Amino acid sequence: MSVVPLAPAPPLTPARWLLAALLALALFLVGMQSDAVFAVLTRAWQALFELLGLGAAAARFQQGTSGLVTTRSLPAMGTYSLLYVGGCLLLLHVLLRDGRRTRWAAQIYLGLLGLYVLLLVVGRLGGNVPQAYKLARRIIDFTISPLPVMILLPVLWPGTRRIIS
Repeated sequence: MSVVPLAPAPPLTPARWLLAALLALALFLVGMQSDAVFAVLTRAWQALFELLGLGAAAARFQQGTSGLVTTRSLPAMGTYSLLYVGGCLLLLHVLLRDGRRTRWAAQIYLGLLGLYVLLLVVGRLGGNVPQAYKLARRIIDFTISPLPVMILLPVLWPGTRRIIS
């Protein structure tokens, strides 16, 4: 087994620092104004479902969702989560400057989101298991927060990790 160093990352230019600062500010503002963002997303999804004639079906599906999972619109929650995680991955990519490291971060995010979905399925199939829903809720709250970025950035920072082959 030998340690193979990753190719050096390109320099972190002032333009990248500026882009990273703007992305971090956008994520901060979206997080601070999440209620307003959820209101806009909820109205947009409701309008789309009504346009497609699926308003009643969407309402029935939402009523079957445990309050331990979310009290918000499921499509709005999903959209918010994907947009926030996408912004976090973009921020990590700008700072890490390496596609391989970005893929590692994306795989960690996908693993967290997969675990969230698995817990929801277990909770639903198990007859609305509150413990599964509570754990799923904690995982999604963690995932759509700045914490994964703060953990992944130093772990994946160029020069701190090497590939073992």
